[in-house]
Amino acid sequence: MRTVWSRSLAAAFGLMVGGAFLLVAFRGTQPAAVWAVLGAGRWDWPAGVVLAGTVAFVLAKTARWRLLLGGASAPSVAALARPVTSGLALNALLPHAGEFVRAFSLQRQYGLAASAVLSSIVAERVFDLFAVLILAAFALAVLPVPAEVWGAVRLLALVAAGLAAVVLAAVAWPARVRAIAGSVLGPLPVALRTLVLAQIDQALAGLAPVRSPTTSVTVLAWSVLQWLAVAACVAGSAGVAGLHVGLPAAAFVVVGIVVAFLLPNAPGYAGSVQVAFLVTLRPQGVPQDAALAASFVYQLLMVLPLVVVGLAWLRDSLRRPSVT
Repeated sequence: MRTVWSRSLAAAFGLMVGGAFLLVAFRGTQPAAVWAVLGAGRWDWPAGVVLAGTVAFVLAKTARWRLLLGGASAPSVAALARPVTSGLALNALLPHAGEFVRAFSLQRQYGLAASAVLSSIVAERVFDLFAVLILAAFALAVLPVPAEVWGAVRLLALVAAGLAAVVLAAVAWPARVRAIAGSVLGPLPVALRTLVLAQIDQALAGLAPVRSPTTSVTVLAWSVLQWLAVAACVAGSAGVAGLHVGLPAAAFVVVGIVVAFLLPNAPGYAGSVQVAFLVTLRPQGVPQDAALAASFVYQLLMVLPLVVVGLAWLRDSLRRPSVT
């Protein structure tokens, strides 16, 4: 019951934040002006770029997750694509719900420990933030940006550093982390302490693939490719709105999107995407109505297809394997 209430409160707070962001985004811009840009948009090859980028994003994310799950011993990319897409769909509707669905799916279908799967997802987040910081460094070296954006990038760097410290400690000193956990959990009843420590052991085992430098470098490369695919989606969305946005500006928008997604979000990231596009494109001289139009194209051609396909695959992702 407490979980239901906490998720309901989180969803309500996300709606409030999204609504506030939309009000800020449309301050000084009439919806009719945005609609006019969309009506005159190029819905041919730039739209195709967004759809192709979305597919590339899912494939890169899935290939990376397979490496974090153990590479050759993990399920195939084709098998993992369904839970990955279903998780993305649920995250777009209720933040972070998709991670538990991914863990439950692999536990149910392949017998993988949920704690080990979740530890691979934590490692994903660290590599995500490092990859986005690489894009941020590239964009900031090329583009003029306002001071407040530097603050957002510093926030991203602090979050990445914190997560990296936790993961690196677990990877480099698993026995010491296990011993510290045992000491902290000492006051708990024996049965509960044993259960929690078993989950921690499984989580530490789930980080084993990251201990290989070769795997870590390959995972980082997939992470950069994943976010470059999102940058392609941004550039295509801008192209639909009649804008020419180069790679540095598109990468800058990706940084804004990631920072916005660290906050509570409304379903479909309503408001968050609009603010991310505005804050990052306006300093480049992009008109507000065109930036807003591009943000709605991004939601229509990237976020919405992921939600539709992911929800369609959700049942298969959670289905028990047939016994023959």
